Amino acid sequence: MSFEAKNGMSENLPDKKVSAREVFKIDIDMEVPAFSEPNEYVPDYDPDYLFDKDTTIALLAGYAYNRRVIVQGYHGTG
Repeated sequence: MSFEAKNGMSENLPDKKVSAREVFKIDIDMEVPAFSEPNEYVPDYDPDYLFDKDTTIALLAGYAYNRRVIVQGYHGTG
């Protein structure tokens, strides 16, 4: 699915839902929007990466329920 953005360019929208438990290996029963196909903004899969549980849940809840999420940290951390 795609839509016409304000700037006239087409933007893709998530086209499926995935289990947060399976994808992020965190203990939560939540399905979140996802894309069927990766793009240039998606990094390669790293099986050794561990997601921070609280941060990941906050971000996924924002995506799942179309809510804003504030992300903050020390200067230079990303």
